[in-house]
Amino acid sequence: MLTKDELDAPAHLQYEPIGTAGQGHPSDVREFSTLREAVHWAMNNEAPAGMEAVIRAASGAVLGPRHLEEIWSSLQGP
Repeated sequence: MLTKDELDAPAHLQYEPIGTAGQGHPSDVREFSTLREAVHWAMNNEAPAGMEAVIRAASGAVLGPRHLEEIWSSLQGP
């Protein structure tokens, strides 16, 4: 689980070929002022064909689709 400080820190999102999270040839980077905003964008906008959203947090963590779904669920509440 991420802390409030991590969720409020800057992050950037990019799209990478499916299954290569952090290792593929990424698309252009999109900067966000908070990780919350980046997760919201990733979960509400369709990825280009054959690509998936990957977010790099200010802490250096690389968050792929599985992590993004978990974070999104936790941000939505019960």
